[in-house]
Amino acid sequence: MMKIRYKNKVNAYFQYLMHTSSFSVFDRIVLGLLSFFSYIYGWGVQYIRGSYVQGKKVIKKVSVPVISIGNITAGGTGKTPLTCFFAAVLQQQGKKPAVLTRGYGGTAEHTGVTVSDGKRLLVTPEVGGDEAVLMGRLLPQVPVLAGKRRYETARQAIRDFACDVLLLDDGFQHWQLHRDLDIVLIDGTNPFGNGHVLPRGILREKPEQLQRAGLLVLTKGESLSADEKKKVVCHIRQYNKTAPLVEAQLTVCGCTPLVRWRQGYRTDAPVAGTKVIAISALGNPQVFERTLVQSGYQVIDSLQYADHHPYTEKEYAVWRQLAAATGAILVTTEKDAVKIAALTEAAFPLYVLSITMTITQGRETAEKVIQAQWEDKS
Repeated sequence: MMKIRYKNKVNAYFQYLMHTSSFSVFDRIVLGLLSFFSYIYGWGVQYIRGSYVQGKKVIKKVSVPVISIGNITAGGTGKTPLTCFFAAVLQQQGKKPAVLTRGYGGTAEHTGVTVSDGKRLLVTPEVGGDEAVLMGRLLPQVPVLAGKRRYETARQAIRDFACDVLLLDDGFQHWQLHRDLDIVLIDGTNPFGNGHVLPRGILREKPEQLQRAGLLVLTKGESLSADEKKKVVCHIRQYNKTAPLVEAQLTVCGCTPLVRWRQGYRTDAPVAGTKVIAISALGNPQVFERTLVQSGYQVIDSLQYADHHPYTEKEYAVWRQLAAATGAILVTTEKDAVKIAALTEAAFPLYVLSITMTITQGRETAEKVIQAQWEDKS
């Protein structure tokens, strides 16, 4: 059995509350408090959105199409790899895209920064944020700009890089910048969590807001039986009956030693059955660990840190001791690896799991939806 070491006790407890049905008296008190804060959170989201819809706050537009890629739940649906996928699609269509992301966790989140000019990375994860730097690395010909003020970074992308279409990463709940299309990912194995909004559940908004989506992308559908998938699709269609619904699948393309990964390799892989220790700082680490198991590795231990956690030399020492004691290799994600690569290289067997996302059902439909938004703007 895999051992799980939660490095963020509060997050681990929240995960327990969201995925169990047997509660102690203390748990029920905590749930009551979380329900109260969920009400406040839900009211706040509705109020802010209403301010823009009713014209009390201005939704700003730019001169090129803006395509948002987001979700209605917190964490783990695959926004980053799907953003990379659609950036490649747009390039194939002859467009010049840029990616706008918030740069969560970076010091430039509030001021804004150009993470990549489409030729090279310009900042570290500490400045631009781990996800932004990862996209800059994976999209060598696409400018990536980070900052919470998306309208400003949108104008900068158009002015400085002559971009003719913008991809708004994690933008479904960002109302300040007008979008021509909202693409929303839905995890087929856990579409709406326990039905509660944050912090009682994982919903960022009520499912009814899926009606704003112009394209729905079902992920992890390959893990469902035909009947299970049909039920999920019917559930989704209760909230949006008209938007095209396509399916996307994450695929492992390699598990590469950190040193080689830094050099641009993503296709190496240890042999199946290798003992591994999973290390991650993600919103949903279970997806990463499940992917390792499905790839044939024997996951004997897992270290789960808080999302966007910055690693230190002290933690490297812990990993080194674990690897030496167990004879296992250490495996982390690309999102984590960009932070590790920015720090001192540690002498232990650390590998990086690389994944890609592809539209497996409905790709032609998805490309037509994208193309239509472009044509409508011209």
